[in-house]
Amino acid sequence: MTLQVDALGGYFVLTNAVVTAAVLLYCWSSQKGGFFYAQLMVLHGSVNAVFICADFISLYVALEVIAVASFLLMTYARSDRAIWVGLRYLFVSNTAMLFYLMGAVLLYQSSGSFAFSSLAEASPEVLALLCLGLLTKGGIFASGLWLPLTHSEAETPVSAMLSGVVVKAGVFPLLRCGLMFPALLPPLAGLGMATALLGVGYAMFEKDAKRMLAFHTLSQLGFVLAAPAVGGFYALTHGLVKSALFLGAGQLPTRNFKALQRQPIGWSLWAVLAIAPSRSPACPCWRALEPRVSPSRPSSPGKSSA
Repeated sequence: MTLQVDALGGYFVLTNAVVTAAVLLYCWSSQKGGFFYAQLMVLHGSVNAVFICADFISLYVALEVIAVASFLLMTYARSDRAIWVGLRYLFVSNTAMLFYLMGAVLLYQSSGSFAFSSLAEASPEVLALLCLGLLTKGGIFASGLWLPLTHSEAETPVSAMLSGVVVKAGVFPLLRCGLMFPALLPPLAGLGMATALLGVGYAMFEKDAKRMLAFHTLSQLGFVLAAPAVGGFYALTHGLVKSALFLGAGQLPTRNFKALQRQPIGWSLWAVLAIAPSRSPACPCWRALEPRVSPSRPSSPGKSSA
């Protein structure tokens, strides 16, 4: 087991702490039971473990604990839809981690070590297996198209955790390995830019608020992967903004943008939805939300308040 605490991991740990605190405050007056909060703390701890470990087996254990805790949080409502989405998440996640584990075992066979530093002796097949697992877990490029349904169908606080910090657990090891081995940076940057374009392309045509935010998460993860040197700070800003948007979207009267034209919302919620994405006014979140919400009351029935 190898642990490494550095500035890069510090940004991700801070992101996890702030997002988890926001989710706890959001759920404070709800009827969530002790089981929900226990799983939330397990998820918080396992995500932190990803951000400080520096060997592939410790990382594997942490990612598997994340998958189980996320599944239990997704299915907390016990509805048929929640159980189906949770099982789908667990199946895809475990399949991806099977390829990852095969890569980790082959790496140990060739180098005698599970440490990230042993990637210098890895064969192309080992790199492909490891990256396939992490890219799918982190939702990068086409392998991430399964995530938006999961994020949009989960309960609001769970969606905030998934988009704010959990998806970064698959991206963080790639960032760390890319900074350790500069030869990995060009392909990672290419995948990152392709993911950014793919995610924003899907988000532009979404009519559902939570699905649009989920697709935009894929786009932002692409930017994180494309610039590892500043990936930690970008992940922090994205985690804060996206968790605020998901928690705000959970308070909307409807998730359909067209219906929101006829259902104006209060000042406080409008302020959160307007201020949170203002760090990037050109992003789909801003363009989708700005013309469709209004703090004022409708002047007469049948008119759009926007």
